[in-house]
Amino acid sequence: MLFRSLLIAAASAVFVHADDSAAVAPEDSSVVKLNGENFEDFVSTHPLVLAEFFAPWCGHCKHLGPEYVAAADVLAKKDIPLVQVDCTQERDLCSKYEVRGYPTVKVFRGAPDAFTDYPGERKSDSIVSYMIKQSLPAVSVFDDAADLQEAIDNLKDVIVLQVLPEGVTVGNDTFFTIANSLRDDFTFFSTNNSEFVDKYAPKSGKRPGYVIFRPDEESSDASIFEGKIIDKDNLVDFIKVEAKPLFGEVNGGSFRAYMAADIPLAYYFYNEVEQRGEVAPLMQKLAREYRGKINFAGLDATKFGVHAKNLNMEEKFPLFVIHDVKENLKYGISQDTELDNDKIPDFVADFVAGKLDPIVKSEPIPEVQNSSVYHLVGYEHDKIIALPKDVLVKYYAPWCGHCKRLAPIFKALADVYAADEASKDKVVLAEIDHTANDIPGVDIQGYPTLILYPADGSEPVEFQGQRTLEGMANFIKEKGSLNIDGVALHDEQEAVRKAEEEKKAAEEEKAEEEKQEKQAGESVVDSASSSEETTSTTTTTTAAAVSSDAEKAKEAPKTEEADPMAAVYAKIGEAKQFVLKEKDALLAKVQGVINGENHDEL
Repeated sequence: MLFRSLLIAAASAVFVHADDSAAVAPEDSSVVKLNGENFEDFVSTHPLVLAEFFAPWCGHCKHLGPEYVAAADVLAKKDIPLVQVDCTQERDLCSKYEVRGYPTVKVFRGAPDAFTDYPGERKSDSIVSYMIKQSLPAVSVFDDAADLQEAIDNLKDVIVLQVLPEGVTVGNDTFFTIANSLRDDFTFFSTNNSEFVDKYAPKSGKRPGYVIFRPDEESSDASIFEGKIIDKDNLVDFIKVEAKPLFGEVNGGSFRAYMAADIPLAYYFYNEVEQRGEVAPLMQKLAREYRGKINFAGLDATKFGVHAKNLNMEEKFPLFVIHDVKENLKYGISQDTELDNDKIPDFVADFVAGKLDPIVKSEPIPEVQNSSVYHLVGYEHDKIIALPKDVLVKYYAPWCGHCKRLAPIFKALADVYAADEASKDKVVLAEIDHTANDIPGVDIQGYPTLILYPADGSEPVEFQGQRTLEGMANFIKEKGSLNIDGVALHDEQEAVRKAEEEKKAAEEEKAEEEKQEKQAGESVVDSASSSEETTSTTTTTTAAAVSSDAEKAKEAPKTEEADPMAAVYAKIGEAKQFVLKEKDALLAKVQGVINGENHDEL
């Protein structure tokens, strides 16, 4: 679960600009390229293998590539192979090993199912150093009782001891396999010394014994394996449960181990060491009573108090809360009043009996959905994913850089389905802020995580491909149950959009041409008017005289003889109207008439 890494500060990584070849090891390097057909055979025939699961387009993979190649060339001389698996080509293989991000680097120890995550730095020197250490024996064998007891007395880590009666070999190979897979978390010893055999081996003398010694506890408090069947699963479960101290401490170093135990973890947050000391006897008593069912641990609130928010509690200390790791549910004693330690035993008993209600964190259900991407919250998560539609949910964190880069692409794909009448009720793209909403039963290990819930109710499928519109659309078509082709819809919509843009551009161009023609016509008329005005200034005297004569004509008694100039002025008026129609063709003639020339042409 993502929760297993909450104490590690989250940070957005810087995108590395490089070509895809930087992520892929050159053919002449010592890196071995594997696929689904040869991977299991290869790791089965090599005692120690480092495998990188990658994608050529991944920026982090491009950054790791040269370092990985350099480490491979060094380790090849020590017969420690480094291999690569291209997850864009080998999706089934990567899915089998739950590859959720790139690059994922795992250490395999002689078997396809014997692997752990590589925890070191992604630098060639760190890779070489770590793998050489891993090649050394995982189990320290002791013959002398005194030497073994001294090692136990000086232990700083949990010790897992195998005691082998004389002649017994059953379980020995299994123990060494487990030691290899868990060597980063525990120290493994083995002995056939009779003193330890008599003390810890089964009385039958036909089976090995297994003992867990914990730091800060007496040897008499050691846990002894009492299972009847010695197999890997039984022993691993025994180790992960019993390795925890009765009342341990949660911090950056132990958090992962507590989460890996996969059983509920009861936290006691304290402000002062004295508070922890006062409650320790009670916690140890409860730990013995519920051994294998609940782990109990303290947490220093002065250092990690903010972790209370991850458990849906307020930062008010001391506090007691139980985290059901498997279901990711939280149960806390009310903080309305100061914590009463006497209430803890009954609270734990009610938790085990299933009488408590979890504290569910959820944003309010939105009153209005105004986007093509559905705003999902914890309260309605299960209802939405159960719809008879192909539902793709993006689980994100607001601070996540990858999530921010994905957002516009995710929205664009949602727009494609929303714009199609036949598809908008068949495909839903939703997003949920995983930091603000509890999602019980959904295992989120990184951001963003995309999970498709098919319309037919079949098993959800996590998206592992490249986060492009085409990649996600093809994923929905292939893994959904309604066979909606988002890529085809997108192409059709793009074709329509381009056609509309071209039509609009043509209409705008035509309108612009008409506008320019109109402006040109108006310019001609204005030019003609301007010419008339210019001419009128040169004939001011004539016009004034004509005007004066006209006035005199009005005032004088009418005679039967008509004024010969009146007809001229009338013709000029007609000419003006004619010019407006004929413009350029008659402009020169009109100009001549106005100047007193060519009267006969009118």
